Amino acid sequence: MTQTSYNVRVEYDVSETPPDEIITALYEDLAPYGGSIGSSPAGGLTVRLFLDADSPVDAGTRGVEYVQGALLKQGLDITLMSGYEVITEAEFERRLDEPHVPELAGMAEVTRITGASKGRASQLRPELKQWLVQELASGPVYLAEGVRRFAARNHNRVRGVRRTEIPLTPLERALLESLAAAELRTEVSSPTPDHQAVGAAIEGVVGNGRQLQLHTSPADSDLTVALGTLIEHGLASTRKLYKKELHELDAGHEEDLVVTLTGKGHRHADIDATTAAAESAGAQDVGAQEGS
Repeated sequence: MTQTSYNVRVEYDVSETPPDEIITALYEDLAPYGGSIGSSPAGGLTVRLFLDADSPVDAGTRGVEYVQGALLKQGLDITLMSGYEVITEAEFERRLDEPHVPELAGMAEVTRITGASKGRASQLRPELKQWLVQELASGPVYLAEGVRRFAARNHNRVRGVRRTEIPLTPLERALLESLAAAELRTEVSSPTPDHQAVGAAIEGVVGNGRQLQLHTSPADSDLTVALGTLIEHGLASTRKLYKKELHELDAGHEEDLVVTLTGKGHRHADIDATTAAAESAGAQDVGAQEGS
């Protein structure tokens, strides 16, 4: 199994910071793991390590053990641990690159980002509330990244807002439409051989009912490449199967992916949830009539 580099942050509640000579000794003990020591915003003691591990759980368990061992070696019996966090080294680097003050957006920026009129942008306030930073006399101030996320996944659902077309191959289009139809429990109106190939690879619904298990092996298959294109355009996201989910599967499906369409993906699939629900209800009514 390929190991991943993780950053483990362990935090302790302490009444006072250990003396400099103890901190120096801790640095030396944890040097093989790129250890760093500092204080938390709450005034506690924070220790960071970099570890290669098979999983975040493995990295967290080992990281806590290494830090606790180094503390005990220096005669520090600190057991009141506030908690620990495990993130990938890539995520750690990404956080370092983030500006200390996030990009903000007033109503003028909301209008520009969403492409809405000033009047329509003002009506979006309730929907943007989760990204509100502060209400000023000049108006609300939001996190710009949140506004962008809203514009990409929600705002373009509003009737009349134009959608930028994304060039997709027939297989990529069939994959997008088939995933949307399977999630909404409906059928693609005019299936092609590509739709049939995708349908054969969809194993079923998992998770919260909006996630689909997709069998894409081998990794270089046309279906896998098509899925990669959807992810690149922000139309879908994927994750590995959880251990609990794997226990319920037959052999040969260990590399299956769980796929979730984004709001943008649904818009570009051109399959309306309301229509799908009506079609499904109609089909059930017909079945009930035939059975009576």
